[in-house]
Parts: sequence; C-alpha cells; structure tokens
Amino acid sequence: MAALTSNQVCNICCIHYNAGLRCCALGSLVEGGYLFNKDGSIAWIVACASRQVTRNWTFRGDAVTTAQASNACGDWFVPARTDLQLGHDCKSFWDSFSSSFYWSNTILATGSTAAWCVNFLNGFSNTSICDISTFMFIRAFRRVSY
Repeated sequence: MAALTSNQVCNICCIHYNAGLRCCALGSLVEGGYLFNKDGSIAWIVACASRQVTRNWTFRGDAVTTAQASNACGDWFVPARTDLQLGHDCKSFWDSFSSSFYWSNTILATGSTAAWCVNFLNGFSNTSICDISTFMFIRAFRRVSY
C-alpha cells in the first residue's frame, strides 16, 4: 500500500473515533490532525501545519474555518490560553510549528485591545499579553473523547 501524503491524511476525519485512539502513539496522524496529548479519556489533536493561518486576533476563527473545510469535522476550536500552553508543552508531537507567537482565544478583559498569546520562539514556554491588531499564527485544536 502506498503511503499517504500529509494532505491526504489531514483529510481523513472521524475514523477510529473511539477505541482506535487508545492505541495511537503521540505524534500520530489521526482525526484530521496530529495527536499531541492523551489525558484520561480525552485526546488532544492539533490541525496540520498546512491548515495554520496568520491573522490578527479578531480573525482567529479563520483557523477553525480552514481546519473544518479541510477535514469536515465540526468540533475544531481556537485554543484558550491554558490549552495552547499545553500544545506548546507537547509541540514535539506536532507535525511542525513556527518559532514565533501563536494566538489563544483568551482576551485579557472584556473590551480590551490585548489578548493572550503563547511564545513558541526558541522553545521557551512563555505566555505574553499581545495587542489584538498584531498578526500571529493560529492553529485549531480538537478534543476527542475515547
């Protein structure tokens, strides 16, 4: 059998939805992205790098639209600050990542012009407050119960 390209794998969605995730290794291509963490009965999946977008915080939902359009799964989301921090801590299981800042879905306060982003530069796990007009990377996540 021929190996699948990353684009073909990223288009596979909702297969082996439950029991199959139990046997998948971290870093595996599953459920439309890369499995980067398993916690209890929850599998954390990051969209493929080809689905990453660069936007200001206001348009962060484009990452979800891009992931859903490519994978036909309706449960992608922009991660909250703590979820993105988990993604950073497990980034060695992503297909690739940009050594820069990634937006979270967490705004500093209602009506604020600042939101939380996570610094992926040089491998440091820093959380910073960033101006929402700044363009940064965004990757959609999924949480799948198994």
